[in-house]
Amino acid sequence: MFIDLTKYPHLTSSKYLPLLRNCHRARYAQLVSPEEVAEIVADAGIDGAPAGWVIHAELSKEDIEHLTQNRTPQSRLVVQEFNDGLPAVIFTIQIQGLRFQWAVPMWENDAQLWLRDAVERGRIALMFSAFDDSASVTFVTGACALPHPEALLEAAAVQKPPVGDAHLFYILNAGMRLMNDDSAQFAPTQEPPQEIRVMVAGRGANAVRLIGTFVAAAEVAQALSAKASEVIQ
Repeated sequence: MFIDLTKYPHLTSSKYLPLLRNCHRARYAQLVSPEEVAEIVADAGIDGAPAGWVIHAELSKEDIEHLTQNRTPQSRLVVQEFNDGLPAVIFTIQIQGLRFQWAVPMWENDAQLWLRDAVERGRIALMFSAFDDSASVTFVTGACALPHPEALLEAAAVQKPPVGDAHLFYILNAGMRLMNDDSAQFAPTQEPPQEIRVMVAGRGANAVRLIGTFVAAAEVAQALSAKASEVIQ
């Protein structure tokens, strides 16, 4: 991809341009209903799939092996607001400098169903598939991941859900801001991450739209960076 910045000078001053630069951190993620989990399990031959709603993510085989080397890693679950009152539930695990973050925008379709199911079951269920291998793994948190369920449900409530195209735009905006968050350790014993994987969980076709947009944004950022380097030289 090639972008001539002399033809589009406004791109260099766009407030959204800095947000594109870390979109390479995005990975595919989808909110999956119990019925859809059963279909995935049947197709992939996964044993011991968790009941209820699941976050299904696609990572490299290497990342999955890194993530599952410790079945009880330190984790953090928080509710973070974006765009003045739109909360997202963010679940984070960091292992040896590699941070994995799953974000569920609570204004996304069925996100509230997913959260209530997780609260009722007392855990968060994740499924990982490798995009470069046939490996599939399931991961279920302990009850300690949801220590204050009623407060969590209250904090994650959406007062004014966006409508129309704004629905997806605000999800994209939240995802890009999360990808650009290089904040320090989330636990006293951990250093800031060296690498980050961010999975914004969409529902159905939205999951495909999200990762497609993030991938395109990463390509645009790379093209702009390459062009800027040429200009500097």
